Amino acid sequence: MIGPVVAAALSGVLVAALCLAARLAVGAARSASVARRLPARQTAAAGRASRPGAGIPFGPGAGIPFGHGAGIPFGHGAGPRWLAPALVAADVDIAASNAWTLWCNGVPLLTAITLVLAGPTLAIGVAALGVVGPAVALRARRGRGDARVESDLPGALEAIARALRTGASLRQAIGEAAGRTPGALGQELQRVSTQAERGVPLVRALDDLAGRRPLPGLRLAVAALCLGAETGGAQARAVDGVAATLRDRLGVLGEVRALSSQARISALVMSVAPLGFGAFAASTDPRTAAFLFHTAAGLALLVAGAALDGLGWIWMNRLSRVNP
Repeated sequence: MIGPVVAAALSGVLVAALCLAARLAVGAARSASVARRLPARQTAAAGRASRPGAGIPFGPGAGIPFGHGAGIPFGHGAGPRWLAPALVAADVDIAASNAWTLWCNGVPLLTAITLVLAGPTLAIGVAALGVVGPAVALRARRGRGDARVESDLPGALEAIARALRTGASLRQAIGEAAGRTPGALGQELQRVSTQAERGVPLVRALDDLAGRRPLPGLRLAVAALCLGAETGGAQARAVDGVAATLRDRLGVLGEVRALSSQARISALVMSVAPLGFGAFAASTDPRTAAFLFHTAAGLALLVAGAALDGLGWIWMNRLSRVNP
C-alpha cells in the first residue's frame, strides 16, 4: 500500500507535470499561430515539412526539445492523418501536432493522478474517457468549420466589392479581403491570392478553392468571381448581389434553427439528466457508489448505460439537425 505522504508527493509531482505540459503546449500553439501570419516562415516551414524524414522524432519540426517546435515536452509527430481534417471540420483553431501531443501527454498524466488519488477503477474510466472523449467531441462538432466559412462568406464578398470599387483588380481585391476575413475563409482567400501572384490563372485558383470547399454558397461565390474574371463588366455589383443572396439564405437558415432549438434542448436535457441523477445517487448513497464503481456488474451496467445514453443523444441530435 502507498503511504499518505508518498501518495501526496506523487500527486504533487504529477499535477506539476500536467500543468507544465499544458503550459508548454499552449505556448507552442501561440507560437505556431504567430508563425502562420508570416509568409516567409510559413513557406520555410512547408519546405521543411516536405523534406524526407521530416516526420521522425528528431530534427526541425519534430515537436521535441530539439530544433523547431521545442515548446512541447514529448514528441508525437503530427498525429494521425484524420486529426488535422477533423480539427478543421470542427472549427478548432489549434495545430494538429499540438493537439496530438497534448492528448498523448494529458491522458496518461490524468490517469496516473486518478490512480493515485481514487484507485484503479476510476482511473480506468478516466483513461477511457480521455481516449474516446476528444474524438467524440470532434465528431459532434463536425460541420462547424463549414458553417463558419458560410457565415463569413457574405462579409468577404462585400470586402471584395469595396476593393473593386476603389479601382483594384479582382486578384488585388481578393488579397485585401483575405486580410480582413478571419478564420479558414481568410486563409483560403489568401491561398488563392498567393497562387495568382505566382502565375496560376485566377479562374483556376478559384476553381481549386471550390474543389477544396464544396459548399453551396462558396460555389455560387466562385462562379460569380470566375464570371467577372473572364468577362469583366460590373464586377462589384455582381459580387454585392451574391453577398445579399447569401445573407438572405443564412437568415432563413438561422430562423429554421431557432424554430428547432426546442427539440435540440430537449434532446440535451434528456441525455444529461440520467448522468446527473447517477452522479447524485452515487455521491449521496455509499452503497450505490460501491456497487457502480467497485463491482464488475456495476461497472458493466455503468458502461452500458453511458453508451446507450450517448447513442440516444446522437440519434436525437441527428433527427433535429438542420441541414443548410
